[in-house]
Amino acid sequence: MPDAGPAAVPAPLLRVLGLSKIFGDIPVVDRVTLEVATGEIVMVIGPSGAGKSTMLRCINRIETPSEGEIWVAGVNMAGELRDGRLVPDARAVTARKRRLTGMVFQRFNLFTHLSALDNVAIGPRRVLGMPAAAARALALEHLDRMKLSAHVDKRPIQLSGGQQQRVAIARALAMSPQLMLFDEPTSALDPELVGEVLEAIRGLARDGLTMIVVTHEMQFAREVGTRVVFMDGGRIVEDRPSADFFATPRHERAREFLRRIHGGAAPALTAAGPPPG
Repeated sequence: MPDAGPAAVPAPLLRVLGLSKIFGDIPVVDRVTLEVATGEIVMVIGPSGAGKSTMLRCINRIETPSEGEIWVAGVNMAGELRDGRLVPDARAVTARKRRLTGMVFQRFNLFTHLSALDNVAIGPRRVLGMPAAAARALALEHLDRMKLSAHVDKRPIQLSGGQQQRVAIARALAMSPQLMLFDEPTSALDPELVGEVLEAIRGLARDGLTMIVVTHEMQFAREVGTRVVFMDGGRIVEDRPSADFFATPRHERAREFLRRIHGGAAPALTAAGPPPG
């Protein structure tokens, strides 16, 4: 019987090749290349202005890249290649492709006049064409997943910031994305509400959902992330397994960043957790 040879390596769920986004003369994202496999949880960290959020917005096609390629589940998010040339998509095609990704923003962006249930059900009903009863059932399922079953009829103003963010997560999940993108999902929350949102994301990680999370929560990044991507000046400076990055960051800029985060303490985060302060 002939040797079958080595097993084929699955293609990455996300492939970013030479991505740049230039505003005026400033490259906010500068020739970034990144791959994310199915089931990975990639934590993106770095100083303000490093290009982290802009990179996510390009992946989700909220921003149009200045150059480079973005592939999600084998789909070219920027357009179609014809005779070696990239032909940009029509707006409707871009909207359809965007369903491959779910985006959770710093601000919750909920419809203030709708209940939590209707905020989650509106996407499956209007975008996916799901019957109203099925969309409501799906919304109830995801709100329960976010531990919000007691709040389904409340409007955003009746919910805490943490509850609103969990509604936003349920809304993104209801569209059945293959890749979830979180853009600093706790930055707009009071400190006492941060934990409930991080725990919701932990639950998604346990379920095996593929995620990219831009965060300033270092302990969360160390515990939950399979990889850490450290960005500075629009570029990826380090990309390593989380435990390795926090134990021995290789790049001086990463070491400096961690020292500042931890009040001048040594950057290493050991198994016992981060240094106090």
